[in-house]
Amino acid sequence: MTKTRRAAALLLAATTIIAAPAAARPLLLISIDAMNPEYVTQAEQHGFDLPNLRRFISEGSHASGVRGVVPTITCPSHATLVTGVSPSRHGITGNDPLVAEGFSSSMCTFAADITADTLWDAAHRAGMTSGSVGWLNTAGSRAITWNLPHVEPYQSAATVKFQAAMARPEGLLDDMQARLGSFYQASDIAGSTLRTRYAVDILQRHQPEFMLVHMVSLDAAAHANGPFTAEAKAAVEAEDRLVGQLIDAALANDPDTVVAVVSDHGQAPFTRALNLRVPLVAAGLITIKEPVPGRAVKVTDRKLDVWGQAIKLTDPGDAATRAQVAALLHRLAADPANGIARVIEGEEVEALGGWPGAQFVIDMQPGTVIGGMYLGEQVTTFPTTRGHHGYLPGTPGMDASFFIKGTGIAAGRDLGVVDMRQIAPTLARVMGVTLKDADQPALPVAATR
Repeated sequence: MTKTRRAAALLLAATTIIAAPAAARPLLLISIDAMNPEYVTQAEQHGFDLPNLRRFISEGSHASGVRGVVPTITCPSHATLVTGVSPSRHGITGNDPLVAEGFSSSMCTFAADITADTLWDAAHRAGMTSGSVGWLNTAGSRAITWNLPHVEPYQSAATVKFQAAMARPEGLLDDMQARLGSFYQASDIAGSTLRTRYAVDILQRHQPEFMLVHMVSLDAAAHANGPFTAEAKAAVEAEDRLVGQLIDAALANDPDTVVAVVSDHGQAPFTRALNLRVPLVAAGLITIKEPVPGRAVKVTDRKLDVWGQAIKLTDPGDAATRAQVAALLHRLAADPANGIARVIEGEEVEALGGWPGAQFVIDMQPGTVIGGMYLGEQVTTFPTTRGHHGYLPGTPGMDASFFIKGTGIAAGRDLGVVDMRQIAPTLARVMGVTLKDADQPALPVAATR
């Protein structure tokens, strides 16, 4: 190569490197908690009126299903959606820490608990501004410019005080409440409507280049009544209207904005619960105090913890207890009435990418969940259908959603069933930023020229 050609090649390369960020686009990321993809892809069959979500089918690209992570619950899944890695890598392994007694939502709250690179970190490094309303594990983030983080419990007026303290910049929530009214919210349609009102205000006043919004009412409606019921229909139709408001606000800032709608998991109907702790108590693996009517059961000693669908031994090196638990679980699985599909052990547990340190995972049959009772019937049957997630990925009803449209996105493209870990690198590519830890390929959503 001559000096002239080499100089020309170097100039071309430099031009390409400098010009590449120009393809970056603003991104609006909306999570509709617990939205099975069929709510949108089969909206007509179900009689759902979802004009804004349905446009993603013809105007953008979508997955027919998103195979989720273990466990298929809210906080681990939302962390995967913004990191592109499994819970065992990003550190958010449940909706609450594994503790012997009590419940804490702290595992869903703080950004520092995520141990992998996030989309908001990547956007910040690239000099992009960002906003967030109700997204999980954002509290305390220095990378999000305007942040109203997720805080629980919803049904507590005191929660607003925590939200005001955690909002960034300081005074953001106080200023917004003075103009928009109280940020007190429940996990219903009014709650999602309130979050949208605040998100639209951030979009209109501050024009963040990356905006995240988490909606919650479909999840609550499906939990209480089952997926695809009249109550779930009302919730998803309301959230469709809210999606339209968010899109309008984002496009008013920049018509090249790309919009992605995701969910963390689906929901499946259930009518039965296997109260796994009942046989564990009977076997002496969990010890409880003499029950007092009207009071919660008090555990005094235990050789294991039940962690969703997983079991973690108090002493992982206790071979005798491990053998006892294995024999008990396989005996339960042998009886179809208990609703256990299979018992997973050993290296296969680690390969699932969730519940780090667990020795056993119980794969439940659709329609039966693991209940929380320590005493009474081993299997409880409910008079009405409810909704559940937490089954292993691939179980009917557990697939999550991914819809994307906007400048540079292919129209009418069905991506098939995709891995949830592919979503974050796809969104990073849309924004023109680098996500450090994602190890899955981005999805082919770009329009061909």
